[in-house]
Amino acid sequence: MDAWSLVQCALSRRQQGHHQSVDHLWEAGEAGAVMRFGLAFLVAQGCGGILRGNGRAHERPIGDLVNALILCGANIEYLGEKGYPPLKIHPSSLRRRDLFMEASTSSQYISAMAMVAPLLRPFDVLQENAPWEIAWSPRFVASRPYLALTIQEMSSFGYSFDYSEHSLRYIPAVTVQESHPGDGALGQDPKPVEGDWSAASFWIWRHAVIPLCQRLELKILTSGSHQADSVILDLLSRLAPHVSAVFNQESCTWTFDSLGSSAMSTNNSEERPPDQGQIVVNCDQGFWHIKATDFPDMVPALVMWAILSGNALEIVGIGQLRYKESNRIQALMVNLELLGVPYEKHRPDGLLIRPLASWAVYSRRFVVTTLLKGHTVAPCPLLRCFGDHRLAMALSMLALPDLPIFLDEPHTVGKSYPEFWEDWAKFGYALKALN
Repeated sequence: MDAWSLVQCALSRRQQGHHQSVDHLWEAGEAGAVMRFGLAFLVAQGCGGILRGNGRAHERPIGDLVNALILCGANIEYLGEKGYPPLKIHPSSLRRRDLFMEASTSSQYISAMAMVAPLLRPFDVLQENAPWEIAWSPRFVASRPYLALTIQEMSSFGYSFDYSEHSLRYIPAVTVQESHPGDGALGQDPKPVEGDWSAASFWIWRHAVIPLCQRLELKILTSGSHQADSVILDLLSRLAPHVSAVFNQESCTWTFDSLGSSAMSTNNSEERPPDQGQIVVNCDQGFWHIKATDFPDMVPALVMWAILSGNALEIVGIGQLRYKESNRIQALMVNLELLGVPYEKHRPDGLLIRPLASWAVYSRRFVVTTLLKGHTVAPCPLLRCFGDHRLAMALSMLALPDLPIFLDEPHTVGKSYPEFWEDWAKFGYALKALN
């Protein structure tokens, strides 16, 4: 069940008076966002039942969010290991109480509380219009740009927040006009839903090294986006300065031309959110160093960029990748080992990749070669997706016209990008089942 389906089901059951059943099963699938946002929404709506997932969902921490909800009046039980799903939710009524939350694992805990803020009652009648504060340690917030994006979207629907480096305050309104998802800002025309920069990053980084076509056009990616992975526009100017990127406002399309000018050309630099400008990217003694704390979803694509281009790359600040659909740090190391690409687990939260050559050269070892005494085959090994959509999409970047890539779970892309293989077919590649 995706997030919107869960919301629709909860609202339907509430209208029918069945929402307080403690035996109802709420399925979050493998999505951490559905689990976290869904928990806050179900509790804020007074729903009961068992919230569970599948895959690695029960290995992904949720304790900091549960603790915050309990402080506000929730009645939640752990059905397995403490701090992790599955959870049993007892119907309750939440009240606003100032919170201090831990955000080093995920900013989604804070985002979840911010999104349900309008549904919570004041702690007492004297505080009905008093601001509600959620604070956190300013030294480390995982994926901070997504928290800023949440506040931006909530504000566009007419809700009032004061947002700073270490806290946010929800300012209750005397009356808030009813709105529905997709309506856009209150009293304004509906606005289109922005495309996913995380999914786009796989195409962009592949195209930057080994062009897929003369000009790559990606639609519904806006200019001045607050999505964390839109920082790729800044990274390109350092890692692939020969790639030009131009935004067409009328068609809402970005065009990436790998045969373009030697300098990056974008038209949204003035609109770049300040949180995304604090990126540490530098080159020292032949190594590229990237601090990816704010954009962890792009890390698999960046690792593939290093393999494709033959650039040595150190990525740090990625400890939260252990809690994704797979332990992405470990999963990346397994595939680097399979490919024979040297790497080091660098620092507690980093990875160092040392490609021996560019992929155009190194991949020749996996191509069928003809010897005097016959044929010898060195096929590309079966690469492992670990049930992770981002891993499957990243590994596909290594496919070449004369080099097939073998994936054990290509279907896992369906979690976020069901048409991914259809889009590959547009460039002349085909997904075929192994015997």
